[in-house]
Amino acid sequence: MKIPKETIDTMYAQSCKEYPDECCGVIIGQEDIPKTFKARPCANIQGQLKELYPDMYQRDADTGYFLDPKELLSIMNEISKTGLEIVGFYHSHPNHEAYWSAEDHRAAMFADTNEPSFPKVFHFVVSVYEEGVRGAAIFKWNESKMEFNKILSI
Repeated sequence: MKIPKETIDTMYAQSCKEYPDECCGVIIGQEDIPKTFKARPCANIQGQLKELYPDMYQRDADTGYFLDPKELLSIMNEISKTGLEIVGFYHSHPNHEAYWSAEDHRAAMFADTNEPSFPKVFHFVVSVYEEGVRGAAIFKWNESKMEFNKILSI
């Protein structure tokens, strides 16, 4: 998978800008044409949710993310008008490597099921530290194994 440099640069810049909190966003494009992929940064409202509902949302924004649903809806409206689709999601891991965490798995799943909300998309995880981005990895749902697998390290 060859994601355009401009798209990666957008995700890396947002990761650094929002450090030490996690950043998040959506990647839109045409599934089979990576050169069409564009990053759409979104707000991480994890901190707000924790403040409002501390029993339900126990993580802070530096160890968790919750993509703003209003922004996701706006992106979905955008793609419905352009013929594009959601091809991926991304988020950062401040002060950690780019790995698929138990929290990442929980966030990607539909409610309390064993199925992801978006089974065909990839997940781009950025490792970011105070001095900047250290790398990234891409994960994709493996239906036969019922798990997310790393398909690429960057």
